[in-house]
Amino acid sequence: MSPVAYARTLSMCLGIRVFGADLAMYAVGVKPPTRYYALAAFCIVFFLLAQAFQELAYIFWIPKTHGPAEDLLVYLLRVDQSRALGVMGTLILLIVPYAVVALRYFAVAQLASLLGLISGTAFIGFEMLIRSIDFFAVGGRWAHEMASASPVIRDLILSRFALWNDAVHGLTFPLRMAAFLASCSFALASSNETGWYRLGQAAFVLNALRLLGRLVSSYAGQAWLDSLNDSLYFPGVFAINAMLIAWFVLLWREDTLER
Repeated sequence: MSPVAYARTLSMCLGIRVFGADLAMYAVGVKPPTRYYALAAFCIVFFLLAQAFQELAYIFWIPKTHGPAEDLLVYLLRVDQSRALGVMGTLILLIVPYAVVALRYFAVAQLASLLGLISGTAFIGFEMLIRSIDFFAVGGRWAHEMASASPVIRDLILSRFALWNDAVHGLTFPLRMAAFLASCSFALASSNETGWYRLGQAAFVLNALRLLGRLVSSYAGQAWLDSLNDSLYFPGVFAINAMLIAWFVLLWREDTLER
């Protein structure tokens, strides 16, 4: 029995399928379909566009705030709602490049590939949890109540808002740790690449370093790294994701020429 035939039989017995494909096939070195690389690149492009819109919104359209009350009222702005929906919607798309990277390296680095996919999925899950509550509860209810509430009710809403911000600070730690582990795992899984194809590994390493800096800044009191969470946030996101887009295009081109 050929390796592919064996893999299909094993996959049917185990009932394991990813992206509609037999996972066992990737364990014997069968490459993901060419279209997966293009799909992964497009998903990152959409994510990057949402990040760019968010950056422009903060610079030009969302006013600077001075205190929790103004922070909460910003949720009522249409531009802020559009920003939040755009980022939340495109974060879900990141599961595609995570899965494609895991499938590509599953045959040569099974543990690192699975850990990267699991950690990446956890990162998306934490992001969606925080952003969903922030959009539908904080912005959808509290901000509207705040706009027409009496002074006593306003104080109660602001107390809830302060508690929510503390909860977000706590939840952000496992969120960033999950993203950090995903980047480290995929950097390790892709370490056998050569030439320009190491562009993906370079992006994962840079992202891991960026996330480590953000963790140290937020949770270890290293103020000298605060710019990673502020002025350098978007430049870092743009550079790393542009590298990943170029990498997926390279993989798509290579696979297209081979087939």
